[in-house]
Amino acid sequence: MSQAPARHCSPAGVLTDRERLWAAMRELRVFTIRDLCRAVNTGKDRDAAISDSKAKDYLVGLVRAGIVGKGLTVRFEPMRFELISDTGVRAPRVRKDGTMLPESGRNRMWKAMQILGEFSTRELMHAASIPGAPVAYSEAKTYCGWLARGGYLLQSGERFRFIRARFTGSKAPQILRVKQLFDPNSDKVVYSSDPEGRDDL
Repeated sequence: MSQAPARHCSPAGVLTDRERLWAAMRELRVFTIRDLCRAVNTGKDRDAAISDSKAKDYLVGLVRAGIVGKGLTVRFEPMRFELISDTGVRAPRVRKDGTMLPESGRNRMWKAMQILGEFSTRELMHAASIPGAPVAYSEAKTYCGWLARGGYLLQSGERFRFIRARFTGSKAPQILRVKQLFDPNSDKVVYSSDPEGRDDL
């Protein structure tokens, strides 16, 4: 009997909840919501666990997008789903109505930096913008500033140079709400801004 080819079900780096769910769907192929949550929550502490309602929200969009199909309803049995369109290792970004979301602006900027090498904020903004999902100048400026402080970009006046030795992977570094720059490729906080509002300062 021939074996099915091995699938690479997970992207590199730290996985988001959406990526964890998608990787589990690609492994299971046919599943209930409970199967899915059991697969993604194995070994996770309670805070990191994905709830049934969160998994259901993602499935609603995938079903409406035609990526996941619903099985026949059987009385007293949980609904079964089947992955019918495996789009690859990257988890599809879908709205609840099934329309596809474009790649995030920061991911597009992260990719554009590597292609451009050297650029101004405005050049990066134009390179990363797509019809229907433009990148704002203020967003490009903020992101460049954080990546420069994190050591990914070298700034000289109004221009930036991408430091290729600092390329850690395909996922764009994230600016966290606690004013830290987190690299999901290496699973590390690479820069923290000075704390604000502390009584002892």
